[in-house]
Amino acid sequence: MFIHGFLASGDTWSNAVQYLQQAGYCKNRLYAFDWNSVGGNAKQNEQLLSQFIKQVKKETGAEQIDLVGHSAGGALARGYLKDSTHANNIGRYVHIGSRKWTESYSWFSNERCLNIFSTGDRVAGTAAGNVEGASNLALTEEDHYQVATSTTALKAILDFLQPDKTRLTIPLKRSNQVEIAGKAVILGDNTLMKGALVNIYAIKRHNGTRKPKSIKNLHTSEKGTWGPVLLQAGLPYEIELIPSEPKKRKISYFFNSFEQDDPLVYLRGFPEGNRISSLLGKIPEEENQSALVVYAATSAMVGGRDSVTVNQFPICSRELTPASRTVITSFVFDDGDGISSGKPLKQFVAAPFIGGVDRILPAGKGKKYQIYYNGKLLTIPAVPSKDRIILAVLN
Repeated sequence: MFIHGFLASGDTWSNAVQYLQQAGYCKNRLYAFDWNSVGGNAKQNEQLLSQFIKQVKKETGAEQIDLVGHSAGGALARGYLKDSTHANNIGRYVHIGSRKWTESYSWFSNERCLNIFSTGDRVAGTAAGNVEGASNLALTEEDHYQVATSTTALKAILDFLQPDKTRLTIPLKRSNQVEIAGKAVILGDNTLMKGALVNIYAIKRHNGTRKPKSIKNLHTSEKGTWGPVLLQAGLPYEIELIPSEPKKRKISYFFNSFEQDDPLVYLRGFPEGNRISSLLGKIPEEENQSALVVYAATSAMVGGRDSVTVNQFPICSRELTPASRTVITSFVFDDGDGISSGKPLKQFVAAPFIGGVDRILPAGKGKKYQIYYNGKLLTIPAVPSKDRIILAVLN
């Protein structure tokens, strides 16, 4: 069972789930726990985690589960283990990119824990580090997100959870089809988006426009879930999220391709009535301008290390996305003055994991945005922000 960190959701663990499935884990034995990392209280979150663990044990018949916590999810997991009764439900624990602990529980020894941290992690920083008695993996270059998504970290997790080495390794099968599924939640608190419409389109690689017929139209369940859906591997897709509430904004997610089955494709709607919504409320709704969100799905965008451009202008630099800020999501739109300064959007300067660039994005038929991410190209249409927000998923 995987627990995400602050401002995140279950798709933090997409790489991990795919990696473990390839190593022989059954897909119905891998779970992601979504929780409110921005407004819930610790006691309530621990209660919800406890309920979820009980539910999973009942569904699977397992006596114990292995628990993995990243960042703030590590603090939640350690809080759960502090209760000896709760700890009886856990076999092994993996602590990633989170504050180290100094207190060892007699009922859950450090020998049952793997602790992964990195000197390249500018969020956990020196608060993370070696834990006496635990298995420790000290990385050097991985950022706060990569400590949970990199192959090095995932291999260490697998070796720790399956120390006898008798696991079955399943060769990656190259198939023409992949199966995807996921969830629709509200950004930040992960409130379920029930009854939302999810439209999936194959798109033209050269301009990102939709091919004539949608592949699938479906509604999210009472649990916010959608799918599974079969798609062609290696092709670009648009997944459009239309909330059940008519006043909420539509968002189109663009993917360069899906290469493997992915059960954790998350679609996020925008919140209302909180600090995050006040930041997002300035996104334009214009016929002649687009509003673009760029989301790095497996790592931060770090100036000086990564290259991210939109129609040749940079949105990743030491000024816009310094290593110290660990920017995972960047908003690109005009700040309202009609001038493309290329400077950081002021409302996001102090926001964790979120950045922004002041840039006018002309919208209209025939216009497009070519997004290069470390040499990989994703082309999306310049849709008016009045119609919907466009979101590029970089992986």
